[in-house]
Amino acid sequence: MRAFALISAAVFFAFSSPAICQITTVTPGNSYLAVAVPPAVAGGGVCSVNCVNGSQGVPLDYYATSTNVNSQFAGVNSQIGVLNNQMNGFAAAVGAMRDAVPNAGDRFAVRFNASYAGNSVGGGFSASANLDDQFRATLSYGGSRHQNVVSGGLNFSFN
Repeated sequence: MRAFALISAAVFFAFSSPAICQITTVTPGNSYLAVAVPPAVAGGGVCSVNCVNGSQGVPLDYYATSTNVNSQFAGVNSQIGVLNNQMNGFAAAVGAMRDAVPNAGDRFAVRFNASYAGNSVGGGFSASANLDDQFRATLSYGGSRHQNVVSGGLNFSFN
């Protein structure tokens, strides 16, 4: 990308003719890009069809129209929205996962959970079984509109 920019700048300056340029004054803002010119280049500027005073700015339309830029931002914002929904869905699914721990003397336990993260609601289910006094097996599921998460494990208890 940097090499492309350097080559483009070299071609741009090779074919621009300062002799036919007219200096115009503009104010940097939504439609102009500010350009810093070193003090040694007194009266310098950027030339294409028109020259722009280097201390004022370059029209952004030299690079892309505002419609193109707005379209690119809309696309990026849409992708961010999708990723945000997926992230909230994952957080809701994981938040709904909790171990079901059997009470003392019980062999099995079941637990239902609910959670909320961002704009997503999640639900979860967990089941456990005490295999003996030292081992417990657990299986958990959490889900939301955008994500599903399954977890399982063995708990070991010893002195």
